[in-house]
Amino acid sequence: MEITKLIIKKLTSKLSGAEEKEFDSWLHSSHENREIFDRITLIQKSGKDIRELETLDEITAWNKILQKVDTNKASRKRTLWTRPIFRYAAIFLGLLGFTFWYLFSPLQTQEKIMPPDKNAITLQLENGEVKVLSEDGSSQIKDKEGNLVVTKKGSNLAYSDSASVEKLVYNTLTVPYAKRFGIQLSDGTKIHLNSGSSIKYPVKFIKGANREVFLSGEAFFEVTEDAERPFMVSSDDLVVTVLGTTFNVKAYPEDQEINTVLVSGSVGLSNKDNQTTDSTLLEPGHMASWDKTSNTMAMEAVDTDLHTSWIYGRLILKRTPFEQIVPKLQRHYNISITNNYPILNNQVFTASYDIETIEEVMGSLSEIIPFYFEVDGNEITINKPKN
Repeated sequence: MEITKLIIKKLTSKLSGAEEKEFDSWLHSSHENREIFDRITLIQKSGKDIRELETLDEITAWNKILQKVDTNKASRKRTLWTRPIFRYAAIFLGLLGFTFWYLFSPLQTQEKIMPPDKNAITLQLENGEVKVLSEDGSSQIKDKEGNLVVTKKGSNLAYSDSASVEKLVYNTLTVPYAKRFGIQLSDGTKIHLNSGSSIKYPVKFIKGANREVFLSGEAFFEVTEDAERPFMVSSDDLVVTVLGTTFNVKAYPEDQEINTVLVSGSVGLSNKDNQTTDSTLLEPGHMASWDKTSNTMAMEAVDTDLHTSWIYGRLILKRTPFEQIVPKLQRHYNISITNNYPILNNQVFTASYDIETIEEVMGSLSEIIPFYFEVDGNEITINKPKN
């Protein structure tokens, strides 16, 4: 697939597993590619329809930026365009041309568009507009046309089923490390979104269509029952389908597995590419672990409190290996941990925390199994004990 289409799909819908790998390979292959993607992301967040990229002529776009920067240089570059090496780079030059042409266009205001703080909770509307959300106070969030989108009360969003929406219109809520946020969807379903997570969902569910949301990270769902419209949670290649129940899904991109823990009710789990086959049913009090690499499922009985305590700001560890504790702490406290004492990784810990600082947590863990740690801002370095 052309990289242009992959970028548009990445920012406007959802890539398949194979497309995600192709996109990541392109993105990380050079600094220039990352620069292109960051600029297009910035354009989308400003409210511009990036789907224009699909119809934009690459050479024309590139020439426009050259004309903006230096007329003489533009003339020279147009001559060189006939050489094969420049033709080969057309797609990349076209993307760069589009981004610079848009950013420098005289139709734009003089105000510099800045992306939101990476530590801010954000709500991206269907038109690409991004709203920064606070964790307190009440407000109504409207789009650029002045239409009411959602009501915010404290750290919760509430959507109404009475909104005059006749097609699927999506919002995306993104929650950074050390924060959590809640959503009540138009059907009454409640979602608790954990730190370092994002979820894409319809502003209003449409009759005759499944209720489907797209999760990256971790969320706890309290689904309103609707026998005619199943509720579906898509995460990577896994689809969780329910009618009405409470369950937790943990699907962080960096994790090897997608874990689904059922608290009550019943859910079915299936591969996104093979939903026509019988799904695997999960019983309350059990966890299903989907391995992303092998595409295999394993189930086991679990203490559901261990997997849902984060909703209340608690961190419960029960014979948990230290290497699994590290990412939990990084997300919970918005810190970075460097472990130079690898023997610690397989050591297991049992503890419970709620209001403790990260220094207090690290101190208590080092009393269970000795290790030395240093805190420098939001950076923690772990070394072997000094004695």
